[in-house]
Amino acid sequence: SSGINAEWPLRPGFLDKEACCWSNSTIIAQDYCSNWLRWSDLLVGTDNKMVKYAINYFCYISIGTSFAMLTVIFVMVIAPYASGSGIPEVKTILSGFIIRGYLGLSTLMTKSVGLVLCVASGLSLGKEGPMVHVACCIGNVFVRLFPKFTKNEAKKEKSTDCDSALIPLL
Repeated sequence: SSGINAEWPLRPGFLDKEACCWSNSTIIAQDYCSNWLRWSDLLVGTDNKMVKYAINYFCYISIGTSFAMLTVIFVMVIAPYASGSGIPEVKTILSGFIIRGYLGLSTLMTKSVGLVLCVASGLSLGKEGPMVHVACCIGNVFVRLFPKFTKNEAKKEKSTDCDSALIPLL
């Protein structure tokens, strides 16, 4: 076979048939590609279409559910502050109330990994709330590198103001 598909070392990692078999458009039109395997082809060698459909459906639901459950476990165990959109809490911080650990590194990492896993599981996810929370976490973690800001809560709050105001504009 010709094209990148023959030389690509990660062929089993493709998520859809078009990406796997893109080098030959006639293969896609004929609905046959020797490189593309469904879950039912890997797990069971039957020709029963109903059994194949059930196995493919079960695998699809299982993968999505496992990603969602992994997200829940990360948030519950590592950083409970990473749950929710984050906008109400950031507004509370901007009004002068200090919430220790809410904009920390563990919250940033948990929120980032959790967002990726949520999208991968197929859940719907807002754009603005998580972006504001992640931006404020990044700003807070970055500000900690400078002693001038570490010792002064008012200067840290100015950094949070800038982060929360500029990121939604992008």
